[in-house]
Amino acid sequence: MAKPTAAATLQVHINRFRNFLNFTRAFLKKKNPVKLFITQTKNYFQELMTVKQKIKKIENRINYEKYKLKKTELILAQNSEHVFLRGRSLNQTR
Repeated sequence: MAKPTAAATLQVHINRFRNFLNFTRAFLKKKNPVKLFITQTKNYFQELMTVKQKIKKIENRINYEKYKLKKTELILAQNSEHVFLRGRSLNQTR
């Protein structure tokens, strides 16, 4: 086997570097990390701006569910005879 010359090894390294640059260019064109970074940053700040509104909606929903629970408990308590309600009904009948 003949030992490759310096010019041949240099040509191999140049071809490998060109291939690497071509793959890098194709990757950047396909994925476009700069554009992706900008859109994700924009979405993040937009999400931050609407956090208070979302928290308020969640609090309103929790309060509504608490209201429904209390209303349901009151209806169930009125329909069943409990010891703590007998005193109230006795006072109302007097």
